[in-house]
Amino acid sequence: MKTKILFKHLILIASLSLAFTSTARAASDDGIAVDQSKYANREVLPDFTGGECPNNPRGLTQINGNLYRHTSGAGLAVHSGLVLITTEGALVIDPAMTCTAGWLQDEIKKRFNVGVKYVVYTHGHADHISGAQVMQKAGAIVVANERAIEPIVGEKIPTAIPDRVFDKEMTIKLGGETVLLHRVAPSHSDSMIMVLFPKYKALQCTDVCENHTLPYNDFLDFYYPGWIDTLNWVLAQDVDVIDIGHYTPATKKDQLALRDYIVDLHQQVLDLVRKGQSWDQLYRNVKFSDEVKSWTAYESMHTLNILGMFRWVSSHRRGEW
Repeated sequence: MKTKILFKHLILIASLSLAFTSTARAASDDGIAVDQSKYANREVLPDFTGGECPNNPRGLTQINGNLYRHTSGAGLAVHSGLVLITTEGALVIDPAMTCTAGWLQDEIKKRFNVGVKYVVYTHGHADHISGAQVMQKAGAIVVANERAIEPIVGEKIPTAIPDRVFDKEMTIKLGGETVLLHRVAPSHSDSMIMVLFPKYKALQCTDVCENHTLPYNDFLDFYYPGWIDTLNWVLAQDVDVIDIGHYTPATKKDQLALRDYIVDLHQQVLDLVRKGQSWDQLYRNVKFSDEVKSWTAYESMHTLNILGMFRWVSSHRRGEW
């Protein structure tokens, strides 16, 4: 009799322990729910990533442990994001293209037998967040900074409206893993966030960070002080791998070189404007180091970088008038 009672107690303890473990590992986040009904009938533009693309390169490669990196596109057109695989589902950063989002979702299911639980937007630009609607329809929770909703709606971007948002910080717990979302400052858009995977010493720093490449074009959607603040924040993190949303992953050393380049470019342009030089004079007088001249896309981007900085400086100074 005593043995039977003891056995029942052991079963009860084991059941309670299993329940506690399941609860402790259950997916959770501290984001704020978005009322999707407000956007149910919003107008959207045609999806420029929605056409058939069977020959578009794509991949899902391991970074470390349960952390992977998805890619879509080739060469300088490649887009990327980190992917965390857990027993409770996957977390995908920036699907990038509607025509490859379904493939990525299926690939995760085929290889790991889990669905996509979370999709995280780094910022509200269509070239990174397209395709999220495919995963949202399949049950994924879409997360973004609260400032991303306005451009998604205002620019009529045909992707998913976020389900959950945050202001400065958000934590996602999934399958025993922790993912930290952080908004430092306006940089490349005012909705930009950093996504940190502490266990893997990995960071998603899309478009703000680079890997021996010049910032794109004329610093589209650009905030100079916040970009520098964000790079300084990145340099203070304990990370070894930084996915930049394009090209190949980078390191903190690469971000130090990038920060110094942008700071130097800003100072040169500011000094030349203060000397009264017009654009036609100024762009010919900005100097680049030999290191920067060796970076990818230097020939196609350096004059555009000067132009973007010239616009910023001209709009954020006032002399004696």
